[in-house]
Amino acid sequence: MLQFYFLSILLNLVAGLIFIYVVKDEGETSLVFSDPDDPFAEGSSSTSSDFNPETDDLDLNLDGESSSASETSKKSTEGGLGALAAPFLGDKTLQLVVGILSALTGLMKLLSPIQYDIAIIGDLIPSLAGLAAGAVLLLDWYQERSEVELALPESIQGIYEGGRKYLGIFCIIAAVLHFIFPRVLFL
Repeated sequence: MLQFYFLSILLNLVAGLIFIYVVKDEGETSLVFSDPDDPFAEGSSSTSSDFNPETDDLDLNLDGESSSASETSKKSTEGGLGALAAPFLGDKTLQLVVGILSALTGLMKLLSPIQYDIAIIGDLIPSLAGLAAGAVLLLDWYQERSEVELALPESIQGIYEGGRKYLGIFCIIAAVLHFIFPRVLFL
């Protein structure tokens, strides 16, 4: 069905952007649009020999208060995707809805691929990306709301904590390839 085709592309893109731009640290989530260790990034927290953070002020503050380097790096969302995505990607309700819909769409793509393809393997990569994205987003939501600690196996825990950006890249690549090549086997 074409509806699930477009829904799969859209949800894989949104889930991939969530995994790339929303960073989860010890139960807290925050938006990250630039690498704070990059010395060339706008609003970087690194200092050079001619810059003194105690006497020099990079921001124009009308209140007379100075801002710290961490606040400056958080304000670096002023351009491009950061300005558009900041209010949406960090929203927990959006992440829950995207997680549920990604898992359901991934399951439906396994059972009903794009017109006249082979079931199960016809749209395998986009459906696996949707199932994985949905599972991780739902697991995030559960762990944030639940008081019970969920013990994951070490291999899955390593992927869950360290592989979020890679999963996001996989989801975006699956969505783009599925959009460009709709009737190719596995895509």
